[in-house]
Amino acid sequence: MAENKQNALLWAIGGVLIILGVIYFSVTGGSTSAIKIGVLAPLTGEAASYGAMVQKAYDLAVSQLNDAGGVNGKQIQLIYEDTKCDGATATTSAQKLVNVAGVKFILGGTCSGETLAAAPITQEARVLLLSPTATSPDITTAGDLVFRTYPADDFEAKLVADYAVGHNLLRAAIISENTDFAQGVRNAFKTSYQGELVFDEAYNTGETDFRALITKMRAANPQMVYVSAQTNVSGELILKQIQESGMNAGVFAVNSMLDRRAIAANASLYEETVMAEVQLPTEGKAVAMLVAFEDAYGSASEFPAFTASAYDAVYLLAEAIAAVGEDPEAVAGYFSYQVVDWPGILGTFNFDENGDAEVELTLVQAVGGQIIPLAQ
Repeated sequence: MAENKQNALLWAIGGVLIILGVIYFSVTGGSTSAIKIGVLAPLTGEAASYGAMVQKAYDLAVSQLNDAGGVNGKQIQLIYEDTKCDGATATTSAQKLVNVAGVKFILGGTCSGETLAAAPITQEARVLLLSPTATSPDITTAGDLVFRTYPADDFEAKLVADYAVGHNLLRAAIISENTDFAQGVRNAFKTSYQGELVFDEAYNTGETDFRALITKMRAANPQMVYVSAQTNVSGELILKQIQESGMNAGVFAVNSMLDRRAIAANASLYEETVMAEVQLPTEGKAVAMLVAFEDAYGSASEFPAFTASAYDAVYLLAEAIAAVGEDPEAVAGYFSYQVVDWPGILGTFNFDENGDAEVELTLVQAVGGQIIPLAQ
């Protein structure tokens, strides 16, 4: 009788463990026959439009790969964590992906702050982190398993600074949000700009009234204004209030303001604003990807370059896993030594010694609700 009770207890425990396992894999999307890849992205909050954009690009690429047979006979499964573009949230999200879901690879973050928050966790666990959109210069030194497929802000800021000086815009003002991304651009611009910086003020996320700052900025009589906003939520308010002030200065803005839908809807607000972006090839697989994106989701991407970067990140990671297996160290080695003039949707690129993508940026301008290359 005692033996029967013991056997019954063992069967009961076994049944509970099986149920818990089913629940866990149902919640995380896990499967023993799948390659699990974590994703850090702002799916809610002020930066949710960026999160939705990269999610669509990731899902499109994974769907195509899985339909073609997956990677080494396995399907890819993405496990999403909502970071809200917040460092503290991203820390918790990264810990869940590493310690609970047990992923070896993470796509993201989307924002620089969340990427910098996640990097110490992934580095310690020796999990590879690949971001398609985080551009803070600080990510360059975040770790040997941290890579990105979009150029760092140093390049954008230098491009803007050199253009300004080359066109005799020798008195600059910069207004920047207190975030890792926006301050990264600000610092890089200050380093590169060879004119006189006559105004340099920051604001906190959530502020909506910039009139006092703009009045002060206007009194400094700048020839150009560089708006470094985390998202176009505050960025558009600044553009609007600059216009209302009657300030006569050239306006430049960071890549977070490149939302095609917002620019088309608010053409007069963005008119002649200069920004920097990777220009996609106008033929071949870049066009095919954008068409596939529009077919899948019913509308064109608001951020075509960032969409291409996210899409490329999935394909690049899949190629590396197919070549060297599911060891993050081996994949990092593949990125560092085997990715040479890689033909991505974003263009042909390489990784430098710090895991940063070497891709060319171009200055563009909003004209009539469209983004066009800036006439040099």
